[in-house]
Amino acid sequence: MKRTLFPSLLVLLLGCGAGVPAQPPCSTTVCPSGQVCNPSSGACETPPSRCASVSCVSPMSCDGVTGLCVFPLGDLIDRAGRPLINLAVTNPFDLLTVNGQLEASATSRERYNRDKSFPWSSWASPFAQTLALYDGLDGTCGHPIAPTAVGAARFTNMASLLAADTIIVDTSKAACTAYLKVETSALAGVASMDCGGRKLDYDVVDATFSLLMGNAPATDSVAISNPPNTTFPYLP
Repeated sequence: MKRTLFPSLLVLLLGCGAGVPAQPPCSTTVCPSGQVCNPSSGACETPPSRCASVSCVSPMSCDGVTGLCVFPLGDLIDRAGRPLINLAVTNPFDLLTVNGQLEASATSRERYNRDKSFPWSSWASPFAQTLALYDGLDGTCGHPIAPTAVGAARFTNMASLLAADTIIVDTSKAACTAYLKVETSALAGVASMDCGGRKLDYDVVDATFSLLMGNAPATDSVAISNPPNTTFPYLP
């Protein structure tokens, strides 16, 4: 019995051993940062760059893992606050001097968008200079909701308010009839009876130009071409 059992047992053990799969080459391999284990050889290798043939538009850059163009983590790209403020007030005439050099308007706007220092008070000074230039477009120097100081000093309060580029809504008010109403009331030193904010049917361009020029309603002479629907979905 023993002579027949042991050979059978030996065959059984050999058979079981032969059926155990080999250990994967990378199962115990730890590669340095930036390298990956080759599953065929078990060797650590630097993977080919997914960004080798990818071209991204600034400020986006290529993600080496996915090969996709992505925005820098944590950067602000657009505040989506008051329309036109960045475009119309942030150095629109390329007159802002930074480190002794004139800065292009597009560069200033991008710096403003990426600035995380709310309420962006450092922008009040260049904003005030731009507002003083807009003030003269109607041929009259002076603004009905700004002090009578001379030049850019007249627009210190307005510049600080606009630099903090957020839409203000007074939820304690039931009436909502005018864009920038809360802001203009505050600048005039009176209580606002309107909630302000921005309804879909407001002509925000005309309202903004009127605020910048001050003495008379201003318009871009472009009517709203896609008025909102009165029922959901409100955007046509």
